[in-house]
Amino acid sequence: MTGADGFIGTVLCRRLDAKGTRVYRLSRSAAGPDTIVADLGRDPIAGLDAVRPEAVFHLAGRVHMLDEGPDAEVEHMRVTVEGTRYLLQAAADAGASAFVFFSTVAVMPEGSASELDETTPTAPSTPYGRAKLRAEQLVLDMNGRRGMRTVCLRLPMVYGPGHKGQLPRMINAIDRGVFPSLPRYPGKRSLVHVEDAADAAILVAQRKEAAGKVYIVAEPRAYSSREIYEIVLKALGRRPPGWHVPRGVLASTALAGDLAERLTRRRLPFDSAALSKLSRPAMYSAAKIERELGFKAAKSFETAIPDVISQRAAS
Repeated sequence: MTGADGFIGTVLCRRLDAKGTRVYRLSRSAAGPDTIVADLGRDPIAGLDAVRPEAVFHLAGRVHMLDEGPDAEVEHMRVTVEGTRYLLQAAADAGASAFVFFSTVAVMPEGSASELDETTPTAPSTPYGRAKLRAEQLVLDMNGRRGMRTVCLRLPMVYGPGHKGQLPRMINAIDRGVFPSLPRYPGKRSLVHVEDAADAAILVAQRKEAAGKVYIVAEPRAYSSREIYEIVLKALGRRPPGWHVPRGVLASTALAGDLAERLTRRRLPFDSAALSKLSRPAMYSAAKIERELGFKAAKSFETAIPDVISQRAAS
């Protein structure tokens, strides 16, 4: 597994350990007896022959938060694309039966008012999305080579205990009383709990009919930003206010956040990127993986978020 120490990787390792599976971690630095050392995108992968893995789970890559800067495109291609190329070859050479690639809905169009699925033409708009799409193509092209099945999972926003992305920043800001009372934007956003993402990966690695496929993994329903805001408030034991901040004021506040970030070089809870995620639709259908493999997300944001908040408080 690459990315084993990350947010999703940690949960996936735990799920596999519970099944009695021995997990070897591919990392840039040695960290225990079951570690293979390699710098993805720089080093050819050596050591898989000795392990002879049944399946390879590829989670590592350059994160989308690093999309800015003149070298962003080049670095995304080096880490995500070339790293995937090296790992695919090593997995095939080692006789792996399955290769599961963790991709993203960022390879698809943004801002569509309708629910998108795997038949939607790809249209990535960021260096991160373009690199993930190139890597997807490499993964699918390797399907069947030396008997190895390859599968791509496209994930929307993943949440759960231990996450450190946009949603936890929003929860912290709401808890501190510094997050604006949101208006009801028409767009809704798909989410998936980290445990569901991990379970879907294990399932597609086991099922031969998943070979050469792309699957979206998401909860059955999407949520508007106002719904997310109210669900978090309820989980914190508070009632939503009967008023909301006008959209024009939110836009001005987001621009002020951008300016403050440039001055302080610190990510703030509310900026243009946060407003875009709150106001633009991002809805994706997981009907294909349910129809073909019988997989349906077991968690829902509404019922899972109290546990996320309680574990956040405990840590």
